[in-house]
Amino acid sequence: MKKIILLFIAFITLLSFNACSDDNSPVFVATPDADGIAFTNSFAANYLIAPATKANIADRFMWEAADFGVATNITYELQGAITSDFANFKVVGTTTETNIAVTVDNLLSFAKDLGLDGDPATTNTDGSANNKGQVYFRLKATAGTQGANETLSEIQVISIEWIETAATGTACPSLYAVGNALTDIAWNFKPEGEMKCDNNVLQFKAKFTTGNFRFFQESGNWSSALGFSHYKEEGYTIDANLEDASDNDSNFKFVGTPGIYTLTIDNTNKTIVMTASTNLWAVGGAVPGGWGFNTASTVEFIETTPNIWSAPIILSNDVFRFFHIFNTWDKENNFASYEEAGYTIDPNFVNDGSDDANFKFTGTPGAYKLTINAIDKTITLE
Repeated sequence: MKKIILLFIAFITLLSFNACSDDNSPVFVATPDADGIAFTNSFAANYLIAPATKANIADRFMWEAADFGVATNITYELQGAITSDFANFKVVGTTTETNIAVTVDNLLSFAKDLGLDGDPATTNTDGSANNKGQVYFRLKATAGTQGANETLSEIQVISIEWIETAATGTACPSLYAVGNALTDIAWNFKPEGEMKCDNNVLQFKAKFTTGNFRFFQESGNWSSALGFSHYKEEGYTIDANLEDASDNDSNFKFVGTPGIYTLTIDNTNKTIVMTASTNLWAVGGAVPGGWGFNTASTVEFIETTPNIWSAPIILSNDVFRFFHIFNTWDKENNFASYEEAGYTIDPNFVNDGSDDANFKFTGTPGAYKLTINAIDKTITLE
C-alpha cells in the first residue's frame, strides 16, 4: 500500500510539472490607473501660429507616469482633434517618456482642418476673422500589448490663432528682440527690444555682445519666434556680424565687435543690416579744443547707453555745436536741429541766431556733465 501511495504522489507531481511547463510566459492582469493620467504643464491662453514658424515647438505636453499596478512597459499616445468627441482624431506622437513636443506645424495642420488661414481678406460668414479656433487633446496610456489595459486623460482644449499677414503694402507689425547677445535685454521681453515698423522697415538700437538672440512676433509669446533660418529661407541678405547659431531655436549669433548697433530689417529689399553707433564731438569757442578737431583736446561724447551720450566738459560763454563724424563739418547736430526734433534744452543754452544755429552757453563758466538723451529728448547740464 505504501508503494502505491508514493506512486500516486509522483504521478500527481509529474502532472503538475507538465502543466507549468506548458505555460511559456507569465500571466498578469494590469489594472487601469485608478487616478488616471493628467497633463502637468501649464498651457498658454492662446497659441500664435504661422507657416514662418512651423518648425518651432509650440508647447511641450507633460504628464506623470501612469501606474497600472504591474511592472511593464507603458506607451503613451497623444491624440488631437478639432471636435471634443474625438470622432476623428490625429495621433500627434507616441512615446515611452512622459512628454511630447507639439510643434507649430502640428497646430497648423489642425488649423487647416478647421478652415482657418492667415489671409485678412478671408472671413467667416458673419464677417469676423477666420483665423482663430480651438483644438482638443487627450493622452492614452497603454500597458504592455493588451488593448484592455488602457487609460485616457481628461480632454485639454487650447486656443490657436493664425497670424494674419497682409499680402501687399508697406505696413508691418512690431517685432521684439530677445537674447543674451543684447546686454541690456537678455532673455526678457522689454520695451527696449521692440522694433517698430515704418514703411516696411523695422529698426532698433541696442548694446550687443557675443551671444545669441532671435525675434518674436508677440511680446511674451515664446511660440511666435522668427529665427535665422526663417530669414535665410525667405532670401534675406544678413549682415556679416550675424551668423546662424545652429541650435534648436534657430537663433542669430552675434559675432561682431561688442558695442552699440542699430539693427535694421528691410522687408522690402530683404536685408538685415547692423550699423555701429557713432559718438558725438563738441567743437567751438565755448569748449576745450576750440574750432578744430583735435584728438587730444576735443571733447568726445560717448554713447554708453543706447541713445544717451554724455561727457564731462568745461564751458565758457561762447558758442559751439556737435558733430557725429570726427573731422567732418555739418549742421545736423546744431541747436536748431535738436529744437525742431522736440528736445527740451537746458536753459543755460540758447540759439546764437547765426546761420549755423550754434549752441550759445550763457551760464556760469565752469566744469559740467552734459548729457544728450534721445530717449527722453532732453539736453541737460549737471
